[in-house]
Amino acid sequence: MGNWAELPEDLLVLTAKRIALFEDFLSFSGVCRSWRSVAINDHFRGSEQIPWLMLSEKDKPDERQFVSLRKGGVIRKINLPEARGKRCLESLGWFVTISEDGDMSLLHPFTRAKINLPHVTTFKYYDLDSLEYICSKKDCMKNHHGFIQKAVLSSCPKESNDYVLVVIYTGCGILAFWRPGDKSWTDVEAGITSFSDVIFHKGLFYGVIRGGMVFAFDPWGSNPTRPWLVLLRGPRMGGTAYIVKSAGVVLMIFPKYESTVIDYEEVDYWVCGFKVFECILGETWVCVDKTSLGDNALFLGDNASISVDASRFPVIKANCIYFTDNFKRRGGSYCMGIYDMEDGSLMRCYEGESSSLIFPPTWVNPSSF
Repeated sequence: MGNWAELPEDLLVLTAKRIALFEDFLSFSGVCRSWRSVAINDHFRGSEQIPWLMLSEKDKPDERQFVSLRKGGVIRKINLPEARGKRCLESLGWFVTISEDGDMSLLHPFTRAKINLPHVTTFKYYDLDSLEYICSKKDCMKNHHGFIQKAVLSSCPKESNDYVLVVIYTGCGILAFWRPGDKSWTDVEAGITSFSDVIFHKGLFYGVIRGGMVFAFDPWGSNPTRPWLVLLRGPRMGGTAYIVKSAGVVLMIFPKYESTVIDYEEVDYWVCGFKVFECILGETWVCVDKTSLGDNALFLGDNASISVDASRFPVIKANCIYFTDNFKRRGGSYCMGIYDMEDGSLMRCYEGESSSLIFPPTWVNPSSF
């Protein structure tokens, strides 16, 4: 048959269901109108994916560019005016967007599905005076881009309405959550701040503070705002702590930084390595040093932390940490890369340049919903 557009629909559906990678699914949808119709009606069924790197905003503010580690360059340019001028934090393939004025939403970058979220002024500890200054060469101004530090979903919003979105807000690192139908954000009353990351694991959320102390909480429980301590004596590494599920275990990761004094007002930082611990779960947790990730690779940054089985994807380097540093530090090549756990070396994850204090590069877990 010479005309690909005339292939039977049932054959196209069977083909679509056998596609394992989302970037191949997008290529399938771009062949012609009939193939795209099948791609739309038969949403992607793939499971674990290779994360994409979304680059900082460039000359076209409505366009977002995505880099494939598999293909080594920009594979997708998406017109996404809904994200124009907004910071994007990623979880399960969705963005939590924050505008300069404090408007928030859940946004799916590939379907453009959008769910409005309560404004930042509905947070319990919202304070205009506490907002950080964002400085450019022209001026310094306060805005809301940096108000949210992290965002994590319990499940994809389109799977059911029983999901929860947890965020860490303000530079103080306060936990809060939102459920569909809520008109404001609800604080988790931990009696402590400085949370730096959070995961959803076996029906509960776990938040880690800088230094390694871990609290658990249940937004669906009888006392949803009251967390309980599961790890008191963490690794005590100091600084930002990431927490991620990997191969059935929970890991805690601490970046190590080096710095250079540029002048008396400015210091430049960059990641020089990571320290990894495994959390032994029980009524209370215990952390033990972990020197290898085995066949797995971690993806850390402004995204919800991701672990990928590298044995399924030859292009991914096993026993490595792929990272993008958060927007508070300088962007560019020093602030994103690949750290090899075996020999301690650092490599580039993207050969181009992409940096922004407000819209830094971030990992995206691609999905059709």
